Amino acid sequence: MKNEERSQDRGATRSRTVATTVLMVATFMDLMDSTITNVALPTIGKDLNATPEQLEWTLAGYVIAFATLLITGGRLGDIFGHRRIFVIGIVGFTLASLGAALSQTGDLLVAARVLQGGFAGIMVPQVLSSVQVMFAPEERAPVLGIIGALSSLGAIGGLILGGWLVTADLLDMGWRSIFVVNVPVGVVLVAAALLFVPRSRSEHPLRPDLVGVLLGGLGVFLVVFPLTDGRAAGWAWWIWAMLTTAPLVIAAFIWQQRRMLEAHGSPLLPLPLFRDRGFASGQLVQVLSSIGNGGYVLILLYYVQSALGFTALAAGLTLLPFALGSMAATPLAILATRRIGKWAVLLGGIVQAAALTWVLWTVWTAGASLTGWDLTAPLALTGAGLMTLIMPLTSITLESVPTQDAGAASGTLTTFGQVGMVLGVALAGTMFFGILQDTADARDAVTTALWVPIVAYGLAGLASVTMPDRTKALPQDA
Repeated sequence: MKNEERSQDRGATRSRTVATTVLMVATFMDLMDSTITNVALPTIGKDLNATPEQLEWTLAGYVIAFATLLITGGRLGDIFGHRRIFVIGIVGFTLASLGAALSQTGDLLVAARVLQGGFAGIMVPQVLSSVQVMFAPEERAPVLGIIGALSSLGAIGGLILGGWLVTADLLDMGWRSIFVVNVPVGVVLVAAALLFVPRSRSEHPLRPDLVGVLLGGLGVFLVVFPLTDGRAAGWAWWIWAMLTTAPLVIAAFIWQQRRMLEAHGSPLLPLPLFRDRGFASGQLVQVLSSIGNGGYVLILLYYVQSALGFTALAAGLTLLPFALGSMAATPLAILATRRIGKWAVLLGGIVQAAALTWVLWTVWTAGASLTGWDLTAPLALTGAGLMTLIMPLTSITLESVPTQDAGAASGTLTTFGQVGMVLGVALAGTMFFGILQDTADARDAVTTALWVPIVAYGLAGLASVTMPDRTKALPQDA
């Protein structure tokens, strides 16, 4: 009997490991696609005759749709089953990737990217939800830490893969290959998910909130669209009207969510979770650090390609030290999380801000002679800082969330991160392209715009002092 039980336990462990791998690959694919277009933007602009605004929207459109549907995606998984919604998300994401590859104009590409982001928003919340279901609370910390680490590795992986695909010009597809590559991966993921990912759903699911989706999405749009297109529109009156209307729509969204909570107990935004200090503080840190992540990648890669003549592959490899620094720092980040808890988040934010200031100084002093080697050390330090910040953040934020709220909580955390990414792209992009248009001084434009992520990283670290120190309660062998 004991041998049979051991065999069953080993089989269950293997199945759970395979299922977790499938979920992580899907997460990795989404994260790659959130950055893979960065290195292709100059090539896309030339091929499709796209405007700077359309290029920014190939990034922002994906992230806005992603952020808008994340919480709803988590809710749908709670209601209809996490695996079912996960598979639907992968299928839609794969078809939208094919549509992006076939786009013939900038507007069509933006539309395909919006669809891509929307289906990713349905797919991704099921990852953390399934982890919450498959693993006991004391087992989750390492898995959540690895998923958090994928945020940096997937982003950099997208830059390097995208740069290689564009430079290699496989089958004469050029930039289109960065989207075609998702198709076979998506097919394999669908088959693997149906075979290995277990069925699960919330025992007490809440119903969808379509009004909340519309109000929340409109609120994000009214902030991001003016920041992205305001410069091209000459900061016309309607741009300022949108910015003025945004707080009113956001206030209406919060009011509607409170009414939903009182009337049906099913708001889109899990308001009761915000009473937990770890969850609420984690959202603030997530937004601020994501502004930094979204802000510097766009402008730095565009600068080295358009102003310094780097190939797409060379541009992607420029950020490789960031990924290597993240991986090298992982053991130290885990140790710091266990030993100093939330203070690791503070340390990570300060290190990132300091390292990116080093990047700024290097870009300014090197000028036209800048090479990727010049940025190796500061970008590696930036990656180490991100790992130190992200490792404890997910665990502290989700540690006390009940299993029945896993979908909504994970969707909310990722939503706040994506909103931060959009704001980072919009703020840094507006500053960069605005200065570039006025003075044509690319070095001045990039060094000025880099202050957006520097300040954001510093504020993210400082905001962590409001978080509880839950990671110290984790077992030392977790």
